[in-house]
Amino acid sequence: MRIKTIIKTLLSASIAAGFIGNASAATIIGAGTGILLLQGANVAVDTPSDGTSDQSRQNLDDTFTATLAAGVYSINSFSYQAGQTGSVIPYLAKLTAANTYEILGVGDQIDVTTLNADVTVPFGGSNQFTLTGSTVVYAGIVNPTGPGSQNPIKLNYASGSTVDHDNNADGLISQAVVGGSVGGFAHANLGRSYAFSIEVDAIPEPSSAILSLLGVAVIGLRRRR
Repeated sequence: MRIKTIIKTLLSASIAAGFIGNASAATIIGAGTGILLLQGANVAVDTPSDGTSDQSRQNLDDTFTATLAAGVYSINSFSYQAGQTGSVIPYLAKLTAANTYEILGVGDQIDVTTLNADVTVPFGGSNQFTLTGSTVVYAGIVNPTGPGSQNPIKLNYASGSTVDHDNNADGLISQAVVGGSVGGFAHANLGRSYAFSIEVDAIPEPSSAILSLLGVAVIGLRRRR
């Protein structure tokens, strides 16, 4: 009888903590590749590089956001569709002022070779961040500066959404560090969406995870008896 009481107590606490029967789903931030369902002249890429001038781009999606509760998060993957070769670095950020953001996580640089297809790769890089309160999180992409650089990700002019966009050779890549600031966009709230998204998951609190393991252990003990 005593074991039954312990089991019920642990199971109830685990359910309250959200670990049994209530697994949290992944959060997708960014427009995703679905924006390309509307094809034709609406689908394009940023101006291709002429191989000499700097065609670097900073694009931060300010429409397809997510509000995350306080906690610790893991950034798992980056999905995109590209229309030209080039390199791109994904990141997540939070708003700190009008059209100004603080970087929360920065992924690995992706050197694009596959075109006109949906691609998902590990986010990599600095892929964990902590929020101290409810926060709106934004997804962004930046590509390396320098002669011949260009943003390979497709865009849709008719998505009805907006991004904060910059196309200046002003050291954009140096801003893509955790805690760094992104702002001063040449084209804030530009009417378009880019075909990419970033997947985020909450990391369980250690105390709750231990509680769940204890519950499983007690169940195992009961079965043995």
